[in-house]
Amino acid sequence: MEFAFGRMSQFASLWLPGTDHAGIATQAVVERKLKKEKKQRRQDLGREKFLDEVWEWKETYGDLIVNQLKALGVSCDWRRSIFTMDTLPSEAVVNTFIALFEAGLIYKGKRIINWCPETGTALSDEEVIMKTQTDKLVYVKYLLAENPKEFIPVATVRPETILADVAVAVNPNDDRYSRFIGKDVIVPLCGKMVPIIADECIEIGFGTGALKVTPAHDATDYAIAVRHHLPLISVIGKDGKMTDEYGFNGLDRFEARKQIIEKLTEAELLVKIEEYEHNVGYSERADVVVEPMLSEQWFVKMEPLAKPALNAVENGEITFHPDYWVSTYRHWMTTINDWCISRQLWWGHRIPVFYTNASKKDFVVARNKEEALTKFAENGIAISFEELIQEEDVLDTWFSSWLWPLTTLGWTQKGSETDDLKTFYPTDTLVTGPDIIFFWVARMIMAGLYFTKQIPFKNVYFTSIIRDTKGRKLSKSLGNSPNPLDVIATYGTDAMRFTVVFLAPLGHDIRFSKEQCEHGRNFATKIWNAARFLFMNRNILFQDLNQFAQNYRNVALESTFAKTLDEQWIVSRLATASYSYHEACRTLKVNEMARVPYHFLWDDFCDWFIECLKFRFQENVNIDVKQTSLLLAIRIFEESLKMLHPVMPFITEEIWQTIHFGRKNESISKQTFLSLTQEKNETTEMEMEFVIKIVSEIRATRASLGVTPTIVATIQCSTKNEHEKKLTEKNRYIIEKLTRTHIHIDKKNVLKPARSITLLISSETEMYLQLEGLIDFEKERNRLTKEISTLENYVLSLKAKLSQAGFTERAPAHVVKEEKHKLSEAEHKLAKHRINLRELE
Repeated sequence: MEFAFGRMSQFASLWLPGTDHAGIATQAVVERKLKKEKKQRRQDLGREKFLDEVWEWKETYGDLIVNQLKALGVSCDWRRSIFTMDTLPSEAVVNTFIALFEAGLIYKGKRIINWCPETGTALSDEEVIMKTQTDKLVYVKYLLAENPKEFIPVATVRPETILADVAVAVNPNDDRYSRFIGKDVIVPLCGKMVPIIADECIEIGFGTGALKVTPAHDATDYAIAVRHHLPLISVIGKDGKMTDEYGFNGLDRFEARKQIIEKLTEAELLVKIEEYEHNVGYSERADVVVEPMLSEQWFVKMEPLAKPALNAVENGEITFHPDYWVSTYRHWMTTINDWCISRQLWWGHRIPVFYTNASKKDFVVARNKEEALTKFAENGIAISFEELIQEEDVLDTWFSSWLWPLTTLGWTQKGSETDDLKTFYPTDTLVTGPDIIFFWVARMIMAGLYFTKQIPFKNVYFTSIIRDTKGRKLSKSLGNSPNPLDVIATYGTDAMRFTVVFLAPLGHDIRFSKEQCEHGRNFATKIWNAARFLFMNRNILFQDLNQFAQNYRNVALESTFAKTLDEQWIVSRLATASYSYHEACRTLKVNEMARVPYHFLWDDFCDWFIECLKFRFQENVNIDVKQTSLLLAIRIFEESLKMLHPVMPFITEEIWQTIHFGRKNESISKQTFLSLTQEKNETTEMEMEFVIKIVSEIRATRASLGVTPTIVATIQCSTKNEHEKKLTEKNRYIIEKLTRTHIHIDKKNVLKPARSITLLISSETEMYLQLEGLIDFEKERNRLTKEISTLENYVLSLKAKLSQAGFTERAPAHVVKEEKHKLSEAEHKLAKHRINLRELE
């Protein structure tokens, strides 16, 4: 939408479409497909043949999202569509890895990482979803080696890792345990002795105050082990099964947990067991519990990259919409860990590292084997082409995605520039979901600043998250995510686009059901019917379309061109809507880009102006007058369609083409917004609002009385305001046509006729609807009696509320004022009903 607005505002605009290779998810899908088809496993096929299978799947299903976007009317430059595994972005990925490695920002290290046993790969911190769950908190006795009658109690939710304990840590200031520091305890079920160590990171008041140290399975424990030079022991394998030598080898980690608790109970080593609610990390892709694991991986040093990226947001170079996401961004950037970029997959960009042998001791970073041989030779290592071993792992998918603002514009390495890069970089606006603020937004800012010294975009618009009516995020696994193509088939593309945008205020999630698209479809129908009315009259009032086209070019949206009150009013309303619309676009209030043209077209143009136009065309006036009114109406309609086009592209294009017949090589999407010289006319709008008030009051009263629409009612106007009298006289024809009434306007103020009902138009103008012959008086008396009773109770409740000192003193001033206004209106309405009831007696 912002792109379409920019294009129609005469900016040089480019929207580049692209897709990523989704390494973990895609490989998992293909492996499941092979299993279902009873083909060989990935390992049996070998890397090359397996990748052939992935590419075949990608060619078959990889464009599903692209096709959905096209069906939705997304107006990207599809000729430039790019895929992260294409040649140019792949080249950029390799060059980036080499550049960062040579700058000392990429390193290989053995650290605790997040491991997904289901997909068999490492995950970055951002790929771990924390879920709250309840587990058993087990309090275990760690017996002292020198005196088994004494013990230190340790609480753990992961008793299966007891088998990898290398120490028990306590705070040196904890009086309960200070005398045990330096002694040994016996690890339960293992029989091995480990030391009791002192470390100030242990919280005295948390748990038992004693921590079992299992450095190969916990990041905090690993840090303790490094400080105290403790050994590293692992008892859980990459498949999530036990690898210990104490009788649990081969068991699933959670089954081992159950059996270990049973064994501890039998050995009388349990103090107690409690239910414990805590946060547990799950793999974002596989939805299984992540296993903290000591593993050798490739990492990017994030702190040097994060500082400039944080500054760019905090100093206002990049603006977040809504801005409250800045605090979330700041928290993450100031507590950032190094980025684990290696993945134990085959689908993706293979890490450009080459080894001399399987030990992986000697390696070089190179673009290809030829360059690797050259670098080994420069290091004095002689090796043949066939002996080279490339790193098996691939890079995290986000390692290619963080370069996206650059690679989509042809960038491949630091210092490289293309015409597109010079023209469009930095880009203007990134539209994305807040759930990938860390995965993507932050990293793109880092990459842009590091490689170009420029920000990648000026604005970041965080979209609403679409949820179902129960508040759940739309998900295929939950089965609550409708296929957009199915919704389009039922309601239409424009209806779905309009509904989603209309419901999405900045910074708030959407509760969506496909049935809500009925609202968008009704709006499309309203617009279409207005177009049919205008074009039908165009065919009647103009001899041929060429005559219309010639006259249409001379239409000016100014008050001098508009003759009647409703014409001057609609021009003013268009000016107001146009200003609001452009302000919404400027401030990225995207839902207002739907709401502003919606309310203008539905409320102002269709409900009032078109209705006035219908009766004007019925008048016996000069055809030139009717032609001028129609030309103005179509011109205003066209300008409102331009505002609506970014939201509803198809219907607006179709109607625009009908307005501008013979311009099939053009499009509304390439038109410019009107630069209005006409500003809001306060006087005109107030006068038209007075007319609208008359019509609305008469219609509402007729409806409440159940007066048959075909009956022409008689109304007597009484006013002390000469201006309002003249307005009523001048617009009497339209008022009478819109309300099926005959209005008498006397020169002097008149008394209320018998058996009539009062319509309060303003403080100085009343109208009396004569009821004789219109209604059943007994039925109306009963209705008014009930309404009066309801109003009396409402007035009493408001008075009671306002009489409470606690309310008037503590409530905000505007709330008290609003309650007083409600009371005043209710009392006025009550008085009017009582008068009307007396008149009917």
